[in-house]
Amino acid sequence: MSPTRSATPYTDEHFLNRELSWLAFNERVLAEAARKELPVLERVKFLAITASNLDEFFMVRVGALQLLREQGRRVKDHAGLTPTQQWEQIQQRATAFVSRQCEILNTELLPLLREKGIRRLRPEELTPAQRTHLEAHFMEHIFPVLSPIALDDETPRISVPALQIALLSSVQSVTDGEKTKRLVLFTLPSNLPRHVLVPEVESGQHAYLNLEDLLCLFLHHYFPSEKVTSSARFRLSRNSDIAVDDESAFDLASEMEDILEARLQSPTIRIEIEDGAPRDLVKSIRDLCGAKGAQVYTIPGELDLRAYFVIAGLSGFDELKVEPWDSQGSSQIEPGESMFDAIKRNDILLHHPYESFDPVLHLIEEAAADADVIAIKQILYRTAKNSRIISALIRAAQAGKHVTVLVELKARFDEARNLERAEELLNAGAQIIYGVRGLKTHAKICLVMRREAGHLVRYMHFGTGNYNEATSKLYTDISYLTRRQTYGSDASTFFNTVTGRSRFVHFERISMAPFGLRERLLTMIQSETERARQGEEAEIMLKMNALEDRKMIEALYEASQAGVSVRLNIRGICCLRPGVKDLSENIRVVSIIDRYLEHARIYHFRQGGRPVIFISSADFMNRNLSKRVELLVPIEDKDAKKRLTQILETHFADTSRGRLLKADGTWTSLASNTGKLQRSQEIFAKEATKRLHQRNQAPDVLIPHMPKQ
Repeated sequence: MSPTRSATPYTDEHFLNRELSWLAFNERVLAEAARKELPVLERVKFLAITASNLDEFFMVRVGALQLLREQGRRVKDHAGLTPTQQWEQIQQRATAFVSRQCEILNTELLPLLREKGIRRLRPEELTPAQRTHLEAHFMEHIFPVLSPIALDDETPRISVPALQIALLSSVQSVTDGEKTKRLVLFTLPSNLPRHVLVPEVESGQHAYLNLEDLLCLFLHHYFPSEKVTSSARFRLSRNSDIAVDDESAFDLASEMEDILEARLQSPTIRIEIEDGAPRDLVKSIRDLCGAKGAQVYTIPGELDLRAYFVIAGLSGFDELKVEPWDSQGSSQIEPGESMFDAIKRNDILLHHPYESFDPVLHLIEEAAADADVIAIKQILYRTAKNSRIISALIRAAQAGKHVTVLVELKARFDEARNLERAEELLNAGAQIIYGVRGLKTHAKICLVMRREAGHLVRYMHFGTGNYNEATSKLYTDISYLTRRQTYGSDASTFFNTVTGRSRFVHFERISMAPFGLRERLLTMIQSETERARQGEEAEIMLKMNALEDRKMIEALYEASQAGVSVRLNIRGICCLRPGVKDLSENIRVVSIIDRYLEHARIYHFRQGGRPVIFISSADFMNRNLSKRVELLVPIEDKDAKKRLTQILETHFADTSRGRLLKADGTWTSLASNTGKLQRSQEIFAKEATKRLHQRNQAPDVLIPHMPKQ
């Protein structure tokens, strides 16, 4: 057994950089786009995901680094890198990443799509008839919408919208024989379709022209007596790491509106310019966008690959998509059964999206219509565009039930939608709380109070994911439905704490960040560590999205040195170095990138053969443990615990989509040339179908259990 290092402080070399670890995650997603055995539209989907991911990374993480650089801050991260060093390494890594994106698109996906009948046409490929049709379409639907803006000394400073493709053109005029030039800016609004269908193609084919190509083709219509001499396409990202000062906010809703407005004018973080742009226009783009401090990328292909989400979802090309895995009903709920009756019979564990999110929706919808339900309390962080949950809560409030909803206005990029939905709930008579001061409320909990036989019974839903029926079909998450009395008491205490400024008191079962969740997890890790030191078998299995918090990493290092077997299933960021002798040689880190986005948090501690298992809304990140309201929920139902353990073991045995983290921060595939590949997500999909089938299938023969001979 290795001696403990507790007396020796951990140094920079023991940690991986958060930002570079995130880029490694996006590289793993991009590797799925390069996976040749996948159907082409599935590969296209992964490509679009990487583009969307990268946009948010620059707007938030790189934006924050840029602010630190501009302030002259030289504070180092856990890996010993200053903001400038991180910024420079991100530039190098992201440049290679973008080059790889374009290589996959240009040399693999576009030719394969064309072969399968999905063709992005270039203007020079259009027939005269197609060109005539597109010109008429342009003049009717696009020409009146776009507004060319002249850039000269008389024009006020122009703010170029973020994440929209823009076109800067040089236009030449001749007046009295004298030639003059001016620059004109076009921006392509996001409410115009990026892809314009091209008519008169073969049956069963989908041909389109990119909107920016169409604009360039008919740009001369804006300048009938002038000449467009050159053009350049570009796109910029702005810093969105702007936080509301809710400590001093008098009206948080108004403050959030100001933040949304401020993002429109925030500093430029990244400029993407299509390869081949004239040098003088590149300089003008940089000047126009305020490129000081921004990262500038020359893109060897088309801009904004998020548009390929539309291509990935095209109808009529099912043979180019993966075979769907339908969400199944829960085998614990009888068809047509009241959710109250089902939960009354036993605790219910749901594994989404293999099992449908509908039971959670049904619970809230049933509660809204049930005359015996007197109150509903819920936390909403991110919701669907046309949320059934919010509609049910509105109906409940209108029916006179006491509805209390904490709507987190600080949920990044969902602020505007949350403001709008909060207003609807308020108008319906619900009691609305706009989060809590100084913290984001990220917990996932719904509490329904119902009168039954003269008593008040509490029904609860605890989850690892958002109350969003759209993303519940795309993200893997855990739902736990129960009416256990101690959990109900804790749930009421939780809501009293976050909505009524009640002084925090001890919970019987659950734990809450920032008032003890970290401490409970550390206690569990330290308990396993001490068991190992006493010669007991000790094991920790953790599944999460990100591991960044230094205290948690150091505790896991201590556990490894004591001899605890530590297995980590981490989707994205991991700042821990596994497999280092005398430090982390007993720690193994795997990541699963597959059809669904891994999002569940499951924490398992062996505890001498009587496992303690939690689900949580919190990752092992400092922001989750110290700066957010989160919940850690122990699972006490025997069958649910067994199933959560099986989920963890199945992930760790994934040799198809699993990747192993090495000590140097690189990832390697777990696939081997021998043996059958095991794919965890496929196994879960088949198991959900099998469980439901077994419940629905009545036995033909009654088989008695006989004593052993």
